[in-house]
Amino acid sequence: MHKLFLLLSFLFFNLFAFGQKPFVGSLEYDLVSVDMISKDTVQGKLFIYALDSLVRYTYLMADGKKQESIHHLKRHKLLSLIELDGQFFAVQIQDTAKAIENFRYLKTRSKKQIAGLKCREANVESVKGNALLYYSKTIDARYFVGMNNAPGLPVKGQIPTDNGYMAFELQQISSKTPPIQLFIPDKKYKVLPLDAFLEWTQTQHNSETQD
Repeated sequence: MHKLFLLLSFLFFNLFAFGQKPFVGSLEYDLVSVDMISKDTVQGKLFIYALDSLVRYTYLMADGKKQESIHHLKRHKLLSLIELDGQFFAVQIQDTAKAIENFRYLKTRSKKQIAGLKCREANVESVKGNALLYYSKTIDARYFVGMNNAPGLPVKGQIPTDNGYMAFELQQISSKTPPIQLFIPDKKYKVLPLDAFLEWTQTQHNSETQD
């Protein structure tokens, strides 16, 4: 209860102190991960749940891979939810996604409606090549990891990866308030700073090597 009170108090402060129109709701994307080297193509889903500056991201891929994290956008911090060797960790990480982003957006006059949103088109330039992006100014781009500085919420496009790219397209948008429990790690998760988690994994590795 004490954790819930602190979280709600902090959220209330953000809503009034910064004077921005927040996004409260959820977004559902279709994903396709393409590896140009192995020629593998894996489909998946991305679910984004938002309460202004509190955002939870859930990636579910068809090959069984799952990635979840809880972000505090204004503090540039996140908790990466990890299951390893039957144990559950919420690892505290400084969010550097915005700092390392290296995209240039060149707006065009093309328009399109996707998932009920009016979208504009832009050419996205990066060191790994160019791609088209459809975005909507209805929602701030900060809610989409990897393209935080886009002119609006990325709705359809591609993000370059080490061996290929990740294609995405928004399928559904909801303005229903997500349950507050989504932004609080379950009791089974042990909260650790990144250094402590890396130390634990090294200890586990050393133990397995000795065995």
